[in-house]
This record gives sequence, C-alpha cells and structure tokens, in this order.
Amino acid sequence: MIDDLLIQLRNNSRLRWGIMLIAGLCWLYAVLLLRDNLLEQQQQHRLTAQYVSRLGTQLAQPEWLNRIAPTKTLAVQLEGRLWQAPTSGLAQAAFQEWLNSAMLKAGVTRPQVTVTLIEEVAGSAPDQTQPADRSAPADLWKVKAKLGFDFNAAALLNFMKQVESHDKQITVAALKANKEPVNRVEMELLAYFQKQAAPATPPRKELVPF
Repeated sequence: MIDDLLIQLRNNSRLRWGIMLIAGLCWLYAVLLLRDNLLEQQQQHRLTAQYVSRLGTQLAQPEWLNRIAPTKTLAVQLEGRLWQAPTSGLAQAAFQEWLNSAMLKAGVTRPQVTVTLIEEVAGSAPDQTQPADRSAPADLWKVKAKLGFDFNAAALLNFMKQVESHDKQITVAALKANKEPVNRVEMELLAYFQKQAAPATPPRKELVPF
C-alpha cells in the first residue's frame, strides 16, 4: 500500500503539490496557535506585574496602618447597633414588642403589625423572580415588619422620631400615606438581629436512691 502511494506521488505532480499544501497549512495553523498562546501569556504576565506593583505601592503607604484602628472602632460601633436574639422567634417577638410600644407612645390609632423573618421567606419560596439579596447573612436574622395605622401627621412624626433615635438600627424600607379612599399609613421596616448562642441547659442530676 505504501509502495503504491509512493508510485502515485512520483507519477502525479498534482498529488504531490496537494500534500505539500496541506502540510504547509497545518504548519501555519500550529504556528498561529503558538503565537496566540504566547501573546496571552505575555498579557497575563503584564497584568500580574501591574497588580503586584500597585499592591506594593499601596502597602508602602503609611496611612493604611493608621486606618486600622478607626476601622475597628467603626466595626464595633456598627455591631453595637445590631439587635440581639438567641432564636428567630424571639427576634420577631422583640421587634414586634418594640413596635407596639413605639406606636402606643406615638399615639397612632388602629395599628396593625405583621412581623416575618426574611430568611425563612427566601428559603421556602420557590419563586426565582425574587431578588437574591432578600435572605440575610449567615450570622444575622433579617426581620421585616409591615405596619398599618390611621394617618395623623403628628402621630406619624412622633413614630418616625422614635425609629430614628432608637439605639438599634431600624431601616424604613417603604412608606405610603393615603387620604383616599382610606385615610391610612402603610410602612415596611427592617431590623437585623445578631444571632446569639442559646444558653446551655445544665445537665439534670439524677437522684440516687438510698
């Protein structure tokens, strides 16, 4: 078979040129691939060198060390504004209790409060159209409260002052005041609770019969 191929190559000039052309195209394709690979590696090396250079310049600046202490202080302050609760149920109960007390002090009439845990809603709802950021971080519970009460400018202002001045962070996610057809205020408030370890139950001592 090989002898027949060699005879055809000697006797057929077109076949020889065709094989040489195919070999030349394969060689050119291999050269182009090697060149593209080399250019890509050079680009990656250049980007890495630039990143290392910028990082070295930033680390050489003394103000980065001076920012450590203020950053830690700010982190402690922000953490201090988080609500605390050992369980999600107690978190919802604590938030609802404070809202009821605040609305009572503000003098609102016909109040309605519904408190839910965003983490549970995001985890149980199969609707993929819900935003991904609805769930809370792993170490926090995100509690949402829906409020409704009769619209009164003075009462609403008093309630908002309590929300703003509270030592724990409360975010007003939505606020709508309607005069028609019903004179009503609707609000959504958010509070973040830091998860606390539940107190350990002491082991029960067994009575030894005499």
